[in-house]
Amino acid sequence: MKSTLSKLFIIVAALTLALVGCSQSSTSETNDSGSTDKEKAEEHRLLLGTSSQGGTYYVWGGGWADIIGKNVPGTDIAVEVTGGPNANIQLIENGEMDLGFVTAWLGGEAYNGEGWADKKYTKIRSIFPMYASVMHMYSLKDSGITSISDFDGKNVSTGAPGSTSAEAGNGLLEVLGSEPARVNAIPTNTAVDGLRDGTIDAGFAVTGVPGPFMLDLETTHEVQHIGLTEDEMKKALEKYPYWSEATIPNGTYKHQEEDILLPGFWNIAIASSELSEDLVYNLVKTTFEKHEDLLAVDPSAKETLVENVKYSTVPYHPGAVKYYKEVGVEIPDHLMPPESK
Repeated sequence: MKSTLSKLFIIVAALTLALVGCSQSSTSETNDSGSTDKEKAEEHRLLLGTSSQGGTYYVWGGGWADIIGKNVPGTDIAVEVTGGPNANIQLIENGEMDLGFVTAWLGGEAYNGEGWADKKYTKIRSIFPMYASVMHMYSLKDSGITSISDFDGKNVSTGAPGSTSAEAGNGLLEVLGSEPARVNAIPTNTAVDGLRDGTIDAGFAVTGVPGPFMLDLETTHEVQHIGLTEDEMKKALEKYPYWSEATIPNGTYKHQEEDILLPGFWNIAIASSELSEDLVYNLVKTTFEKHEDLLAVDPSAKETLVENVKYSTVPYHPGAVKYYKEVGVEIPDHLMPPESK
């Protein structure tokens, strides 16, 4: 009898140890939410550099981040207010940001160590084309300012330091010989408030068309839209070959009475070269597959098309290249990732 009880005890003990082992294994492979450690390891919390509040980058970034969060499992993108393209490039280079929006002009100069760049910024990679933005020059109807030459002796806002608006605004003033009494490097929303209260006479803003800030300003004031002459445009393009010629069609804005000739800039989304190929592939794939959702965020997304990859000035990330190859889009040799050559 004792022998039989001993055998039963041994069997029960063995079964108990086996069950405990299974329980420990299960606990190590799942977390409180039921996801596995592998799934947890694949979660991505990313930082996206945009621009000042009220700008197209900020609006675009919030909408895009929401689309990605809903459609790429385990990926969360936090949208950060920044000074714009130059700041976004520098933050990615320093490892403080994962993603950013930039103009092809400033991105190209950064990657090649030209123009504003104090060195070659080698960590930035394109992921997808966004839209073509346009330099807006504006004042109020009762200001008497109708051309950039009228900026002489006035208080003018160019945009936040490091933004495309600031870089292009200062460049345009210099190349066309305009001499304001004061140039204020402040964000677009702050400049618009200054225009309303009379502390700013005129401003520059590079944004998509229509610009969110301009639509808001027109609800309270009559806006004077300012363009360039053909001769002024020619001088600007000779100085800045990364720029292009753009036109805001008559009727785009409430108080606009004719076509307006202005400098244009392509915008591109960039990422750190240190992000994984699979992650970037999923970001790019989702961006194009959810194009209709992007259009609901901002009408400028109508230009976010795979055929516009050629407008980048920065090499593409391998993850982006993988997607474009899948859909039959050829990447020019000079835009192929250096790590893939």
